Amino acid sequence: MDINAIHFSHILEASDLDNLNYFLSHTAFVISHKSERIETLLGVIWYLPVNSPILVVTNCPESSREDLTRELRAHLVHHKEIYLIHQKDDSIAQLFERCGVYQILGTDGKVVDGKGEGMYIGALCAYQLGYPRWIIYYDADNFVPSALLEYTLAMSRLFMPAALQDPYREYSTWAAHGRAEREPSPDLHNVRICWSSKPELGSENLDTKLPGRCTRVVSPLFSSLLKAWFGMRNYAISSSNAGEQGMTIKTAIALRFSSGFSIETFQLLDLLFNAFKHKGQPGSVVLQEYQSRSPHFHEKKGDEHIKRMIAQSLGGFFLFERYLPRSVKRELKQVYHDLDLELMYPAVYPPLQDLPLAQERDFVDQYKLSGDVDSQEIVFADEEAV
Repeated sequence: MDINAIHFSHILEASDLDNLNYFLSHTAFVISHKSERIETLLGVIWYLPVNSPILVVTNCPESSREDLTRELRAHLVHHKEIYLIHQKDDSIAQLFERCGVYQILGTDGKVVDGKGEGMYIGALCAYQLGYPRWIIYYDADNFVPSALLEYTLAMSRLFMPAALQDPYREYSTWAAHGRAEREPSPDLHNVRICWSSKPELGSENLDTKLPGRCTRVVSPLFSSLLKAWFGMRNYAISSSNAGEQGMTIKTAIALRFSSGFSIETFQLLDLLFNAFKHKGQPGSVVLQEYQSRSPHFHEKKGDEHIKRMIAQSLGGFFLFERYLPRSVKRELKQVYHDLDLELMYPAVYPPLQDLPLAQERDFVDQYKLSGDVDSQEIVFADEEAV
């Protein structure tokens, strides 16, 4: 297990450009959308590479689907690969039913509401494109999305094998056992963005270093978990609820997904659990928390919404209850008491690598908005290629 808190002294130099071109042409961007205004969504997409596959997974009212499709077609004529997938789409539901993922379906036969469900759909579609090696998740509710340029450049440097030996990188490293190995192709690799600050729009102070309301509650539990599972002391996880993150496709298909707002916390737990249960065995798990320098502006939710997000996030810990150390169980109990939280167990969805997806190679093409759909069959990348 290799955990890094990453700081860069600079974000781009000429020698990075070759790597950047390869990275962007092999990265799928998944945008989680629900009720954000079309102008906000278009602003986010404007800062993404025009030649990369962009998968907008929306759970907007179905009555708004046609309007959203029309607006994206009209404004994104230069984008080569834009896909719009509605969470309630019948084909998506039928695919999950054929694969036996019945728990993701509601009584109406469609995929249930939830951010985690949308991210699961996004990962499924990115994998079925066949050629992406990385997947990056961005939320649509970003009011100043120029920060995404920094995030994307940082992830390019961190994911490309050469970046693991970057002499210009400034970092602090914690290894689960012994010296942290610099492997060019770890088994599981996740990069999470830690926001520089989260000021209010119009705020005169853009550099307030306060963590998010969910992070303040959830992240300390990870510090206790790292100490018990890996002997890491005084390492403060900052990205337990990171909405902006990336991972290799190999990681995306190996991790389980969970329902609703539990997803970011649950997948971090699942990543760490993979490292914990395979301690001493060949292979590696890499978690990198990139310390952004850009303030992050998004919609501020009310206290009840945040309380529900915290409850859903903490519910993921109980899915690993058998393996939790006593110290973490005590902290969980105290948090539930202090905040008067409702116990909410998230639903869990199987890793994509366990689903019979080989026959669905051209499934994503039906959601393509731009360009001509290539009639040539999409070929799945084999396990070693991803």
